[in-house]
Amino acid sequence: MTEALKKIIWFIQQSKLLLIMVMVPFLGLAFMLSQFLRSVPAVIAPDLRSELNLTAIELSSLPAALFLGSALMQLPVGVLLDRFGPRRTIAIFLLISAVGTTLISRAESSSVLALALFVAGCGIAPVYMGLIVLLSRWVPRDRLATASSIAVAVSGAGLLLSAAPFAWASVVIGWRETLGFVGLGAALLSAIVWLVSRDRPPGEMPEKVVPETLRQTILGLKYVLRDKRLYALASVASISVGSFLTTRALWTGPYLNDVFGLDMISRGNVILALSVAWLVSALFYGPLDRLFDTRRGVVSVGAISMALSFVLLAVNNSASVGVVTVLLVLLGLSSSFTALIFAHARALFPDTHTGRAITAINLFIWSGVFLIQVITGFIVNAFPADSQGHSPIEAYQAMFITLAIALIFAVFVYRRIEDVPPSKDIAH
Repeated sequence: MTEALKKIIWFIQQSKLLLIMVMVPFLGLAFMLSQFLRSVPAVIAPDLRSELNLTAIELSSLPAALFLGSALMQLPVGVLLDRFGPRRTIAIFLLISAVGTTLISRAESSSVLALALFVAGCGIAPVYMGLIVLLSRWVPRDRLATASSIAVAVSGAGLLLSAAPFAWASVVIGWRETLGFVGLGAALLSAIVWLVSRDRPPGEMPEKVVPETLRQTILGLKYVLRDKRLYALASVASISVGSFLTTRALWTGPYLNDVFGLDMISRGNVILALSVAWLVSALFYGPLDRLFDTRRGVVSVGAISMALSFVLLAVNNSASVGVVTVLLVLLGLSSSFTALIFAHARALFPDTHTGRAITAINLFIWSGVFLIQVITGFIVNAFPADSQGHSPIEAYQAMFITLAIALIFAVFVYRRIEDVPPSKDIAH
């Protein structure tokens, strides 16, 4: 490293404003990478199926491996963030994601591909929680939501890039080569995060608190795990997120290919529309709890709207790509209410246990995504494929109606716990 570059980095590190201006975009890019990797399988799933001769069960287990990796790392990541800080944790795990992504690009069998996706899932596990921890130390409480929204908005580009742009690049240079470049980008991003990020503002000393061990963290979870309200929150969170991500990141591509005969670029365009709808959903759900002074009500309406969208997809027999695109957009517009579930959890649990409650819900979410992807694989596989390996429309209709029923059940469980309106939360 040259002396000039060292001086530039030193100057940036001494200015809190400059550090925030540099850190937030790059941490947002790390979050974007995690969203990208979770969403890529939807575009290349039909190609993976034909290239590796996969059944529906094998196909569903591949992206499920990525979410399993993220789920299993949630508790260790919490300990690592406390002990080593967000900067080192995120930077090192980004290297792991780079290794996983590179392995994905070179995998020649379903077992190697599943292992590579698992490694990539482990690598992206700390990005979101690490980002929130870091921002909470740097940004005033009244600006934290704005800073977090900026990072989430940047991350949303990962969903968009994993749709039509990734499909286009895959057609031009191949999906393996494209993911190879993504792996190099992840390694570069790891180095940048290590160089420019700092866990605390200049001059601020960390509190002298002995960090928890993994055993202490698990023991501390007993309080929230004994609370039945946690499972009501976790049910609606895991089933709603799991249903959307399973549809978006796994089955939309095969569905559009098998039922409508769309090629990779056309599939990417439809998935892009679904992703944009999800981003719009994230923007308009945010203020609704304050507007209507209810969290449980907004979440319930959102989950029921998702269920209705799945019902419409299940009963749709139109051969029109435009019709199915509209239905998928409706699904995206109804899906992004997870932040309100976390807000409800923060209001229900005391401050000393909020972190553990959110960690537990996060663990249920990623475990739920894994299970839903595996279960839907069995559902689709129960319907015989044609000679080209294409599943019939009835397979996807059965899957959609199953997801709708699961969402209705989740709402029923969730409605059994008390609401904490924002006005009441502020009063306390």
